[in-house]
Amino acid sequence: MATTLGQAVNRAHRTIGEPDITAFDANVLLQNVLIDDANETIVKIMERTRYRWGLHRDYITTTAKSNSGAVTLTNGSTTLTSVAAVDGAVAADNFGNVSAGMFFRRTSDLDSYRILSVDTGNTPDILVLEDAYIGSTSATGVAYNIFQDTYAISISNLDEIQMARYGSAQTGNDKIKITDVQSIMEKCGGDLHRNVSGKPMYMAQVNPDSSDVPQWLMWPFPDSQFLIEVWYSAKFTTATSFSTNLFGGDAPEVFSNTVIDHMRATAFYQDEDFQNGDRWMQAYQLGMDACVARDSRTYMDDQQMSVK
Repeated sequence: MATTLGQAVNRAHRTIGEPDITAFDANVLLQNVLIDDANETIVKIMERTRYRWGLHRDYITTTAKSNSGAVTLTNGSTTLTSVAAVDGAVAADNFGNVSAGMFFRRTSDLDSYRILSVDTGNTPDILVLEDAYIGSTSATGVAYNIFQDTYAISISNLDEIQMARYGSAQTGNDKIKITDVQSIMEKCGGDLHRNVSGKPMYMAQVNPDSSDVPQWLMWPFPDSQFLIEVWYSAKFTTATSFSTNLFGGDAPEVFSNTVIDHMRATAFYQDEDFQNGDRWMQAYQLGMDACVARDSRTYMDDQQMSVK
């Protein structure tokens, strides 16, 4: 059964002979000290290692690349026009699945351009790039790819992605390696968009989007829709109310007990009983070790044999 913040404060109270309470009083110093102590101790425990019970699962879906028909484009212009075919000039509507923030790349070029806006209200469809096109002008259609390599992951309280894999098993390469941008740049030879085969095998966290949602760069960029399963740790939300569960109610009992041991030590220190405070601080240290050991133990079957 999960331990609430109120229950934890009461257990610390009893240790020094204080009565139980049924609600917090903001004017009582000891209560405020113990509430702060509980939250600070939880953060210390959570930062010690990544615990299996603290992992959450969610899914993200990638966007397929778009390369229908062709485009016409002009050197020095930010505007691209949709046409029906390569070497043709017949107006077309090819950008229905395109959105701002994706990238445009002419197949014969080495430069990619971020898309500022898309106009599909009339024929032909029009794209506006953030930067002017620096390649050669083409009044008739040329081949292209439009794709998305960065994805905002809208998961509440997302702290860190620990693992990522494809939702359906892919023989031999179903995992996506969590890495950093520098490593990806080394893998791609400095050109993030040179590989259009399109099954991401690496992902790295980059700056949040304009709504402060965490974003992840994928390489190679997806050329199809893929369902990606992510396992992540969540940010700790400070507990302030009497009925709030410590650790969100997810942790095994030893974790709550460890927090309470630290609160007991703090209560004695506030009471200027340093000997008993030190005794409970030692119990807290042993509890910290027990938390890590519990999550790191080797799993055994009922015959005490290692499970392979």
